[in-house]
Amino acid sequence: MVTFKIKDFFYRGLVFSLLFFSFGTALAEMVKIPSGNWKPFLKDGATKLNKVVKVNTFYMDVYPVTKQEFFAFTEKYQEWKQGKPSSLFVDAGYLAEWKSGKPNQSELSTPVTYVSWFAANEYCKSKGKRLPTEAEWEYAASIPPNGKSQKEIEAVILKWYGEPRPSVLPNVGRYQNKLGVYDQHGMIWEWVYDFNNSSVTGDSRQDSDIESSLFCGGGSLKANDFSNYASYMRYGYRAGLKGWYTAKYLGFRCVSDQKI
Repeated sequence: MVTFKIKDFFYRGLVFSLLFFSFGTALAEMVKIPSGNWKPFLKDGATKLNKVVKVNTFYMDVYPVTKQEFFAFTEKYQEWKQGKPSSLFVDAGYLAEWKSGKPNQSELSTPVTYVSWFAANEYCKSKGKRLPTEAEWEYAASIPPNGKSQKEIEAVILKWYGEPRPSVLPNVGRYQNKLGVYDQHGMIWEWVYDFNNSSVTGDSRQDSDIESSLFCGGGSLKANDFSNYASYMRYGYRAGLKGWYTAKYLGFRCVSDQKI
């Protein structure tokens, strides 16, 4: 009888530990991005063409922030609930897919979109984190999957650009690089802290249709690699954003200087 109780206690404790571990890591997992060199796709006013930038070690969320996670944020910080923020911080499309102020149950593990830079920034701050800089995001995004090359990344991006966009995004966890970061490519655009750091066309920040007309990078004279069409598209999209904009395929993830 004593032996059974000990075994039973041990078994239940083991199950609880495994469940707790899985639950905790699923919600808050981050990956270490080791320091390295990165060559910006475009030069800005402070850098020279082809200059290599040193990116220091940082930690990045494994997944884009999901609707479930962002909903929990709005429940705690109700000034960010749908319909609450000032038009200075969000446009009329903020959380547009949420009916009655909350996401559909079947979409909780999909990336949150229709979120402005201001809302994304506040979410990250609430977690003790921050939005990644453009250099950090691009540096991590340049790391290919295991056993693959940069060409694989370009193929994933160009396939995404060329296929019809789904009305409902898939759950996070599709594309993975060799460091264990998921879905930087092939699912959504993502906010970065200094999203308007570089201008692709010179006038693109005056454009108004951010879903269809901000992909105009081919004429840039400031590019380090004219063959990298995928980056033209990404930089062109960012160049036209304003901090209060929201869009159907625009989400975010957080980073930190230390693991949290």
